Amino acid sequence: MATELTFEAGQSTNTPLTPNSNAVAAASGDTNDNTQISFFYNNIIPYWSPAISSANTTATNDRDRGNAVVTFKKGLTVEYLPQAQGKYTVIVSGTIVDGGGEYVLTGKSLGTFPSKAS
Repeated sequence: MATELTFEAGQSTNTPLTPNSNAVAAASGDTNDNTQISFFYNNIIPYWSPAISSANTTATNDRDRGNAVVTFKKGLTVEYLPQAQGKYTVIVSGTIVDGGGEYVLTGKSLGTFPSKAS
């Protein structure tokens, strides 16, 4: 059985996505659940940094972004999903090209955080 981890406001998650990419999600803890996400090459160079919240639940990458190794493809989408018991989860779906191979993500969790949205 998987263990569910809930992160407090001000904490962040760092989720590996492909061999050379990762995403960091940081919850603000405010009443709109504003959450900043950054998509990185090798945890060093950010290429896309959308924000989502209870008011703006979806952010979609409007163009290919990256370098010769990692590309976050147009259409990569981050979503805010309200959960029961005062929590919300941030997920990502879409395609990342890494080292010439395509990695398709479907609802990959970037973290579950306490919700203050009403």
